[in-house]
Amino acid sequence: VRGDIANKNDVQHVFQTHKPNILINFAAESHVDSSINNPNLFLDVNTQGTLNLLIEAKKLWVDENNILKKPFQKSIFYQISTDEVFGSLSNINSFDEKSPYSPNSPYSASKASADHFVKAFHNTYNLPTIISYSSNNFGPYQNDEKLIPKIISCVKKNIDIPIYSDGSNIRDWIYVEDHCNAINLVLEKGKPGKEYCIGGSNEMSNLEICKLILENIDILIPDKNKKKYMDKIKFVKDRKGHDFRYSLKTSKIFHDHGIFQDSSFKENLKFTISHFLNLKK
Repeated sequence: VRGDIANKNDVQHVFQTHKPNILINFAAESHVDSSINNPNLFLDVNTQGTLNLLIEAKKLWVDENNILKKPFQKSIFYQISTDEVFGSLSNINSFDEKSPYSPNSPYSASKASADHFVKAFHNTYNLPTIISYSSNNFGPYQNDEKLIPKIISCVKKNIDIPIYSDGSNIRDWIYVEDHCNAINLVLEKGKPGKEYCIGGSNEMSNLEICKLILENIDILIPDKNKKKYMDKIKFVKDRKGHDFRYSLKTSKIFHDHGIFQDSSFKENLKFTISHFLNLKK
């Protein structure tokens, strides 16, 4: 069903027609720059949209005494959150499930608000909920507003590659399939009312990952004029409220089950670059 979670009628239709017992809320506006320009959109989708889903899940799964109905004893409302709800870090330490919320952008504020509603519905109505926090995702098909596809798009268009400030802001990167495998594990092994951090353990500055991408492109499609793609990097004025560093202490559940052991960051990045360059694997 193609619809809008910010549209109550769309959400009601899905719940009344299909009666789901598992809901994983991936849907979100997620580009910080866009949230600065249009915060109302992020309130509508990320916060009100999540609340719409929670209300319909409660109607379907929970009776008037806040007891799960028999067909929905194993139901789960799974909220996909972000490390950005915790705010910014210095060069030391990492966030974990007990870290206090401290959002700095309209995007992270809208996601933090949604998370609070999820927790409130668990505590108030006994709705079975789980929240997981993920670091920056990357992979094929990602929207080109995101850093990695944006860098590759600039190369394809032969235009300057904008990097905020001096490029020293640090992010932790996780491949999209690793994230999905972790979500599947949480669905199988996680406990209602709990939160789980999903980190990629691939921290690097924005400038470092930009250079790594360009080094790969230099090998995959060498410039005919023998120029280096590095020459296209252009440092631009930093955005407002730009968090310096995100880092997550990955939940013990993932280490116990070896969820990330088979994944290679460099190979996944190379595959992602090849995808956006329209090169065969």
